[in-house]
Amino acid sequence: MNKCEKCGSDEAKVRFTAGEDTSVLCLNCYNEQMAKELEVNVEQLAEAFTLNDFQGISRSFIVERRIDPMGIFMEAKERGTFGYKFAVHGELHCNQHELLNTLIKKAGKGIAKEQVETKFFPNGQAYNIIKNDYFTGLIEYDEDSGNSPLIVIDGRPFTWEEVGKMLTAYEGFQIKIKCYDVTDSD
Repeated sequence: MNKCEKCGSDEAKVRFTAGEDTSVLCLNCYNEQMAKELEVNVEQLAEAFTLNDFQGISRSFIVERRIDPMGIFMEAKERGTFGYKFAVHGELHCNQHELLNTLIKKAGKGIAKEQVETKFFPNGQAYNIIKNDYFTGLIEYDEDSGNSPLIVIDGRPFTWEEVGKMLTAYEGFQIKIKCYDVTDSD
């Protein structure tokens, strides 16, 4: 893991290049530098929030904000390896509290309904079905397969093969796959 060259934090995530100089910075130091250069006020915001999902399970999210010449990006990632992830984008001089509230509302809407249901055969073997003929998920890297992605639906990772098994119930149907940026709404 890289250390931030400005504060020494182990959380360096940004490689920042200015002219011929390159720095490795944590998100806080990067945001400080960008806010100064872009003349943006960095408002004090909550760094985490918790919401209940469709089952009433408490889901905790960490909020990361990134100030960029193109605007302010906020991302809420569920704690843990895989899980829900939501993001929003606002203008540089937007109300950051409103942007955070938009992110929280987006996360609340995204975790409010179940998209994959687990059922059981009479012998007790579990299987998954797609509810309401559609799902929205997040494409992640599957370290175990090497080539196939993981699809995170309802905050749970499914292998490409597992998604394929769920889709076999729709044999003969047409399919529409739409990929869009995590900051876009569905």
